[in-house]
Amino acid sequence: MKILFLTPELPYPTISGGTIKSFKIVEHLLTNHDVTLGCLIKGSQEQTPLTTFKKALPRLKTFSFNLDRKRNIKTLLSSYALFLPLTIYRNYSVELKKKVNSIADKYDVIFIDHYLMFQYIPPSFRGRIVIHQHNAEFVMWSRYAKLVKNPIKKLLLLIESYRIKRYELRMIERTNVTLAAPNDKAALIGGGANSSKFINTFHLGDARNLTLKNLTYENTQLNILYIGTLTWEANIDGLLWFLKHSWPLIKAQQPNVVFTIVGRCSPKMKNILLKLEPKLNLLGFVEHLDVLYQTHRVFICPLRFGSGIKVKVINSLYRGIPTVMTPIAAEGIALNNAEHAYITSDMADFAYCVLELLKNKTKWRSFSEKSRVLMHQHYTWDKVFINIDKSVITA
Repeated sequence: MKILFLTPELPYPTISGGTIKSFKIVEHLLTNHDVTLGCLIKGSQEQTPLTTFKKALPRLKTFSFNLDRKRNIKTLLSSYALFLPLTIYRNYSVELKKKVNSIADKYDVIFIDHYLMFQYIPPSFRGRIVIHQHNAEFVMWSRYAKLVKNPIKKLLLLIESYRIKRYELRMIERTNVTLAAPNDKAALIGGGANSSKFINTFHLGDARNLTLKNLTYENTQLNILYIGTLTWEANIDGLLWFLKHSWPLIKAQQPNVVFTIVGRCSPKMKNILLKLEPKLNLLGFVEHLDVLYQTHRVFICPLRFGSGIKVKVINSLYRGIPTVMTPIAAEGIALNNAEHAYITSDMADFAYCVLELLKNKTKWRSFSEKSRVLMHQHYTWDKVFINIDKSVITA
């Protein structure tokens, strides 16, 4: 079968949840199908990864176009004039549109990897259309709006959430299949989407973590670990919430505790973080995380808005590092609170849960073992690929 796979960014290097999932899907589809990948190369991306990506998947045919449309007031007003959600307009390329229009009829399936790429499907295309929803996008914007205090910004976010929701519903109606995580599926159906269009999927992480030896409490130190790219508003908001409200309570009980933050971070954000806690262990991007998993006693994910399944959480559970997270961070994963992890949105309770895992060896070992068992049983790539295969099969 000939499949055209359209994705908003090059899925390489695989340094985020989105790129990990996209790369794994393409890699799997290549085992049985003739796949061509079309993508955008954003302003911050270099051409070097594209060359390396082609070497990693030599059977894959590719084409790409550069695009660098900033998020600013001019772009927002242009999106209003064109009656398009802001993120859709920011990911529109005339060159990519022309390319897809010229080749679409040669393919049996167009696989849309993220709702941003639905705009490239020609109206005349009569083949199978599969949309892979990385998130229920409108949910992220509406949740963000609830946290914002500035009334003008809040209004703009709510308007954008409404525009995205309408776009997502129209998109799902045209597709043959929509792949979505259970929590995103529920949100979209609740918003009016046709339930018969959906097939479940999960956004998973580095499965090699499941094959490594169990972590041991004795090898850990009084360290807390956070992983997240600090250019994304949801990560920034959650981390600042934790540092302002929960971290002081933890430090009061455990003054020698070390807090390590992994992820790309601008100089401006670094200064903001260090003002809140001068002794933060800021590591920036780290390619190989296992040494950190082995030496840190607790992993945290204090997200307050977002959607989809959070791959950083999947990886922590894969590896068996006991985790404290918010309900939003736990979405899409069948976790039992106080059995597989601690799940709480209360700032004082969040601190208490971290402290409990720092000092309670029995609880720590129980979380570590049970989280890995759960992941082994229900959250592996082979299960994801079964539904990916179902989605592309034409009737």
